[in-house]
Amino acid sequence: MTDIILHKSEKYINEDIDYYCSDMRDKHGMIKPDRSIISLTLNSKKFTDLIKKEEISSAFFPFNKHIFNRIYIGLSVPLFANNWGAVFLRYLLYLVDKNGYVVLPVYAERQGIEKNYWSRSALEDIFRSRIKWWGMSNIWAENDGVMSVRIGRKEPPKKNSSLNYLFDHYFEQLKEKGIENENEFHKIIKKNIINATISAIVEKIIIDFFGRKKPITFCEIDGDGLLSSEIFQSDYINVNKASFITNNAEKNDTYNKYLSDGFSKKLDVYFSDKILSDNLFDVITVFKLHDNIENVEEKIKYIEDAFDSLRTGGLIIFNDKKNFSIDNILISLKKQYKHCQYSSIVATKLDKKRNIPHYSDIIVDELKKENKFRENVINVIQKQ
Repeated sequence: MTDIILHKSEKYINEDIDYYCSDMRDKHGMIKPDRSIISLTLNSKKFTDLIKKEEISSAFFPFNKHIFNRIYIGLSVPLFANNWGAVFLRYLLYLVDKNGYVVLPVYAERQGIEKNYWSRSALEDIFRSRIKWWGMSNIWAENDGVMSVRIGRKEPPKKNSSLNYLFDHYFEQLKEKGIENENEFHKIIKKNIINATISAIVEKIIIDFFGRKKPITFCEIDGDGLLSSEIFQSDYINVNKASFITNNAEKNDTYNKYLSDGFSKKLDVYFSDKILSDNLFDVITVFKLHDNIENVEEKIKYIEDAFDSLRTGGLIIFNDKKNFSIDNILISLKKQYKHCQYSSIVATKLDKKRNIPHYSDIIVDELKKENKFRENVINVIQKQ
């Protein structure tokens, strides 16, 4: 059977493979990939189950179950320790055969919490079981920074996540009908992958400001409904009400489909091109600000309106953009506020005096550059 390794893009292939081939990390050769291992990327537009070593195909294809031996998750893959990440790992576990397993990088507890990445305890809290009659754990610490997971006696739990819709409904339809429009399919995959990172960062921001248990209200403005659906279903924060404001006049069910089967709450969907002034929220996200509004003055006005819709202590979260100064917005705010910025790569607050560590040298360089120039970072403004 085939072994595969997943990468964010082709740029990271060599480093991702080298991580698992290190003699220092894998002294006994237990998990070292075979030379025939096939690389798949998250951003490839080639969708096929006839994967080849010489062609880089997509990791997001509706593969049949149990067709791989081992699946390696590269350092570059943005896999966070939350519901989205748990659903993705569960999906991969059913792609390997009964003797196969999924291999992934894990971080020390403190680093895992800092970045919202998987650590040993986070992995075991969700996936730990026993292997058949042996009584051995299904999660093995292979080497420093590497663990493997296999299906044990109990099936891995199915967490609530917007990703369930992709796997359980959309992928199952494609298995019957095939992929008719690859460009459209790529757009769907791309927005789900973007949501993996954005939702993890927003989730971490909420934890940092409100903690895990405090009930909050959340609002996504001008997105696609995936972010509000993911945050609403998170097991790591307490969102008691979530809203989605859009000027895309589709039916409510179009967005509530991202809520998992059995999830009792409903997403409030409002069709409007304006922020609803009669509602007050604890968290508002505006990640389409730079896509939907060109004029700087209009951007400032939009953020001001959103700011007025916050409760005291509430947050407005939006991405920065090259050649756009956040100072333009901060100067215009008439009420007191606090401002900070988070990385767009890992779920960590940025600090000019400290660089964020990472197992990947390539990503370390990306994080240093991001921290220095502050382009495309995540802005957080708290209302005082």
